[in-house]
Amino acid sequence: MRQTALLTLAAMLGLRAIGSAQATGGTIAGVVLDPEGRPIAGASVNVAPNPAHTQTDSTGHFTLVKLDGGFYHVRVRRLGFTPAEMTTDLSKNGHVDLKFELKQRPALLDSVVVQERGVCPAITYAGFNCRRRFGKGLYLTDDDIADKAAVELGEVFDGVAGFRTEMRMTQWGEKPIPLATKGARCLNALINGRPLALTNPLPRYATELIAVEIYASPSDAPPEYARYVWVENIRQSRTFGGGDSPSARCSLVVYWTAFS
Repeated sequence: MRQTALLTLAAMLGLRAIGSAQATGGTIAGVVLDPEGRPIAGASVNVAPNPAHTQTDSTGHFTLVKLDGGFYHVRVRRLGFTPAEMTTDLSKNGHVDLKFELKQRPALLDSVVVQERGVCPAITYAGFNCRRRFGKGLYLTDDDIADKAAVELGEVFDGVAGFRTEMRMTQWGEKPIPLATKGARCLNALINGRPLALTNPLPRYATELIAVEIYASPSDAPPEYARYVWVENIRQSRTFGGGDSPSARCSLVVYWTAFS
């Protein structure tokens, strides 16, 4: 009887030890498909704020293990497809299954269209490629933004010369806000080449972006955008106590969320 009880206790302790060994963190798994339901192999999968990353296998599946509990922003990208993102809540030692559908990305020609007097197209993504080749700004693609692990819009400016970020209260809670340190220390924003407005609002997250152009010095703004460095009602931010005024020349950022 005593020997049986000891064996039973040992078995229970063994099962508990196995369970503890297995409970080494949470798992995010999933599958990546095209619109026809075919698996996409070799897609890159990143999770923020964790630096973990992986790629999909030949069946389009991926698995990320040993993750802490919390909210994760999962981003999937593959050459030739538009990236996709999803936010999920992972419990401690939990498991989440996700399904991504990547849409075919529009084919973009390598040729660059430059208009008369060296002006690039202002309100199409072709202009971004033109300015990236000839302009004086900082030009970030969606891959560059993903490499930064930027989720909040202000995180795009992390490490960018001529800017700092500051946590400020917004309608969505406390967020990192980019503040210019050059010119009049104000930042004007364009979205898809058009001025910031109620009908053309700022993207809420960096993960909505397909590209960004940043001109820290107002004099670096290209000819097609030069007039916008003076426009006061398109301020994204300003530094309190700076030299801001209706005639101030501000730094400029152009956010791209669409190809046309």
